[in-house]
Amino acid sequence: METISIVEEILTLDKCKSTSFFINPDLYDFLNETKPKIISSVKKSSLSEMNVDCIISIGGDGTILRLARTKPETPILSINKGRKGFMTEIDPENIISSLSDFFEGKYRLEEHKKILAELDGEIQGSAINEILITSVDLLKPIDFKVMVDQEVISASAADGIIIATPVGSTGHNLSSGGCVIDPSLDNIIISWINPINLAIRPVILGSFRKLQIICSTRINPIKMVFDGQVSIEYTTPVNFLIAASEDKVKFYRNRHFTTRWKQHLHPEIRD
Repeated sequence: METISIVEEILTLDKCKSTSFFINPDLYDFLNETKPKIISSVKKSSLSEMNVDCIISIGGDGTILRLARTKPETPILSINKGRKGFMTEIDPENIISSLSDFFEGKYRLEEHKKILAELDGEIQGSAINEILITSVDLLKPIDFKVMVDQEVISASAADGIIIATPVGSTGHNLSSGGCVIDPSLDNIIISWINPINLAIRPVILGSFRKLQIICSTRINPIKMVFDGQVSIEYTTPVNFLIAASEDKVKFYRNRHFTTRWKQHLHPEIRD
């Protein structure tokens, strides 16, 4: 019901009354039964069919990732209703002031590269946050070899490897011991999950470098997971090429990433 209250707050905001809104069919039908007056000027449409200038996301990071995968060409303005919301921009208690600033043009548009995985010259998928390679069977290690520009830089058996973008560095990568990267940088970070070789540490690379992840294991299959949402299984040995994608994801931002970082990682810090 909190989401419904947020929708109601948005639609009744004076600055929003001259704006055309589309709502996905399930939410539209629910509001039509419970609050028909609110959506009298709203149109019903599936996300894929919406022709809009901006998508307002109400949820957490997972909601943003699903929207961006479905409608990558459309910028997202996000309202946090998730557990952490590292990628979100607006806190629920600041909706009125934040949307007022947005309609006055005080927000900027950020664009961030996605990363993709290729196998034998064919694209397997792309990710906004991260690509994870791990075993289908839990706790069955994979022998990894990481190559950069045709040179081996590290090798070990491990439970998995994460290749994250700067935007995704605050996700699975951070929980696995990786560092946070300024999303304005053109980098990727490689983090290992429980490597047997304890000397291995996360590595940050320019996205222009040629990165290969070679996998082999006695326990097949392994899987590659894109943004925690799309999973593909493979039989080893297999050699993946990881590269920057031409596709980008777009966000409307008002706060610098360090503000969101401090808010979520160190909420006890006061200005």
